Amino acid sequence: MPFNPQHFGAVGPALSFNTATSFVTNTNWQNYGGERSMSYFSQMGALTVQAVRQRAVGIAAAIVLVRWFFASS
Repeated sequence: MPFNPQHFGAVGPALSFNTATSFVTNTNWQNYGGERSMSYFSQMGALTVQAVRQRAVGIAAAIVLVRWFFASS
């Protein structure tokens, strides 16, 4: 993979599941040391995208709730 100068291998299935689940559920309960277990490419390409998407969905949900609250009153 590109941007992997330390030649890290793939993380285990349990850590992959934990990381994916924490992003999907918006709990931020990751259990990895980014610089010690994941390559630069993984951090840039996958984790950053998920972090930005997670926050965007949270902001959109907050806007929907505020609009619903003011529309119903």
